[in-house]
Amino acid sequence: MNELKRLTEQMTDSYDIAIIGGGPAGSVAGVFLARADFDVLIFDHGRSALRKCAFLENYLGFPAGISPTAFRDLLYEHTESVGCDRLETTVEQISERVDSGGFRVHSRSESGDKTHDVRYILATSWAETEYLSPLGVDTVPEEHPGDVEVVSTNDDGQTNVDGVYAAGRITETYHQAIVNAGDGARVARSIVERERPNFYNDWVVPTGYYDRYGRAVPEGVEEISHEERRDRERRAARKMVEFLVASQSRSECSSSRSL
Repeated sequence: MNELKRLTEQMTDSYDIAIIGGGPAGSVAGVFLARADFDVLIFDHGRSALRKCAFLENYLGFPAGISPTAFRDLLYEHTESVGCDRLETTVEQISERVDSGGFRVHSRSESGDKTHDVRYILATSWAETEYLSPLGVDTVPEEHPGDVEVVSTNDDGQTNVDGVYAAGRITETYHQAIVNAGDGARVARSIVERERPNFYNDWVVPTGYYDRYGRAVPEGVEEISHEERRDRERRAARKMVEFLVASQSRSECSSSRSL
């Protein structure tokens, strides 16, 4: 092994999937995939379309709305809690690994260039598709006015290149955060089914639920007791209260500094 190849391999880490884009589509996909035991790396260049929103009022579960900053922080915390790694960096290029299969992602940040070997690619970042060009991924001009190229996919979110998927705005899905999140979840579920065809659902149910139907608990389903359910409810409530109080405090401090 020559010295350059040895150094390159030392600087390369491996994951099951690289998700390009850390907004609603990419983050939700990361949660679904990580909970199905995928090793997930999310690339987030910090320019999600969510940042253009002044206040988020149509995302189900937040009847009074929520600030985009707080919502984005919740996305980040959720992906971290299930084991996703997130890099705040830009993907420069993706190349195929001819010898061993899969792909090599080349990223660039202030700390230097790095490569990451993955088996799957899920593109969710909008407006930039150049990094997919070396793979031969089909793109078409966006139907709406503008010069943005969007990625063509089938019903499962797969592109014309095996192992490369796309979801959200990059496939010309509507701008709304909840629509993009749903599309990310849908495509992530397709990838899970491809790898683990017996994976029934990411679902938490009461203990004994499947006994009533004379069925074994399917792969992907978790049964929990009434006591465990109450514990999780209390932990979730405390977590949300603490998060929202801290988020409001940060927002007020930021506003006072800008005056």
